[in-house]
Amino acid sequence: MAGILPTFNNKRVYTTSKSDLDGKKYDVIVIGSGMGGMSCAAALSNFGKKVLVLEQHYLPGGYTHMFTRKGYSWDVGVHAIGEVGHNGQLARAFSWLSQDKVKWKSLGDNYDSFYYPDNYSIAFPNDKNIFIDRLKDDFPLEHDKIDHYFNLVKKATKESKTYFAYKLLPEKLGNILSHITYKFQRNWWEVTTEIVLQELGMSDKLITVLTAQWGYHGNIPSNSSFAIHAMIVKHFNWGAFYPVGGSKSIASALLSQVEKSGGNTLCRASVEQVLLKGNKAIGVRLKSGEEFYAKKIISAISVKKSIDLIPKNSSKLGWFQEIKSIPDSPPYICVNLAFKGDIESAGASSTNMWFMNTYDRTKAMWNISDSIEKVPILYVSFPSLKDPKHQAGAEQMHTGEAITFIPYDMFQKWSDTVPRKRGDDYIDLKSQIESQVLELLQTEIPEIMKYCVYSELSTPLTAEYYINANKGAIYGLDSSPKRFSCSKLRPRTPIKNFYLSGVDIATTGVSGAMIGGLMTASCIEPRVIPKML
Repeated sequence: MAGILPTFNNKRVYTTSKSDLDGKKYDVIVIGSGMGGMSCAAALSNFGKKVLVLEQHYLPGGYTHMFTRKGYSWDVGVHAIGEVGHNGQLARAFSWLSQDKVKWKSLGDNYDSFYYPDNYSIAFPNDKNIFIDRLKDDFPLEHDKIDHYFNLVKKATKESKTYFAYKLLPEKLGNILSHITYKFQRNWWEVTTEIVLQELGMSDKLITVLTAQWGYHGNIPSNSSFAIHAMIVKHFNWGAFYPVGGSKSIASALLSQVEKSGGNTLCRASVEQVLLKGNKAIGVRLKSGEEFYAKKIISAISVKKSIDLIPKNSSKLGWFQEIKSIPDSPPYICVNLAFKGDIESAGASSTNMWFMNTYDRTKAMWNISDSIEKVPILYVSFPSLKDPKHQAGAEQMHTGEAITFIPYDMFQKWSDTVPRKRGDDYIDLKSQIESQVLELLQTEIPEIMKYCVYSELSTPLTAEYYINANKGAIYGLDSSPKRFSCSKLRPRTPIKNFYLSGVDIATTGVSGAMIGGLMTASCIEPRVIPKML
């Protein structure tokens, strides 16, 4: 267990004892210690604010925390991070937030490999120019269309940056500026990826390949905003990276900054309600009854879960109705794998594998109730091979994971239950799902699976219980035009001194959550703004 705990200088960067907080006063309370909450808290702490971070789980970190079984350790949600291996905007922001305490390891020359049912495969390299050449080799009749596509991606990512700037402004002013801006340029947030690529006249297969990474934001091309697609492409222009020491190193670095400024992170602290005085947030009440007070309250959990923390008699609840109508990103399952042996010689590496069992771009989730349907998309990764600090030992102990999307409806009946108390029918369903995934892995990576000694399935209920993800959503709100055109979705709320943060405020993934955290912090402390640029 000790190897997965976020520590700094051999000391935990969190506590589970409320008595450790006795008599302390805070400038800011942050609800949730996921990437959005931690980055927001660290940013404010770097400017001297005393921040209290409250986490309902027994470990901080959200999707960056780790867990262990039978001597093996897995991360929960950190698989591949782009734009941190050079002196770009994201690298500089991460460096400032962590004070250079997080180090990154490249996933190698190829960070993703995609495999299709007709034996076609393509590796996504750590150099945009090599990728373009590779695409042109595979699609010799579409060179001009490929060039046009990458020029369009560059244009869309550049023009879409105003979205974040306008979200920092009061709603009315932000809406006015958005209206003016989109009179002179296309609103890439409000058009789908499928529409834009169809306009380029590309072949169906090329569109499928170029949109293969939709799993990184969780929405198929016909539903996803082209702006988020373009940003994912740009994000990985120069490859992908993994945090040295595992994903816990992120919490270790960011929460140590909170402590350095006199703040604290309290785990096992589930918030029941945001306390209001008139229309002003003044503190929070935990489910255990304790109350904490601060000048600013930030909710960095799911926006929909955040709304549930507001007292039902608040006159401002109507403001959130538009947000509540936005669909969630898809739920997911993960089969965590443990190996003993030389899995590298069998074909495993730090490169992520994507097994695309169909060219049908409309297929988002696996319908396991259909006995003949294959898993449409299966992501396979080996985190122990990404981390240079991993010690495999004489037995060569390694870890892997296999992830796909699955409907939440399959698990709805157990939504009010807790782990290990869900009954035999739930165990049977888990066993059925796990068996089918393992069977597919035996087909796709048979040599590697010879070394598999243990597996364990997590379901959407796992993410819902431990991460507080709404209906087990992997990326928060759906990355659709509806989500990005919602003017209510911004750091500031109509409730004075109450703010929102995290992926729902910005974009998907660890990097999106970090940007969301910086955006919210900048609304409270304007000196954060230059750190985002």
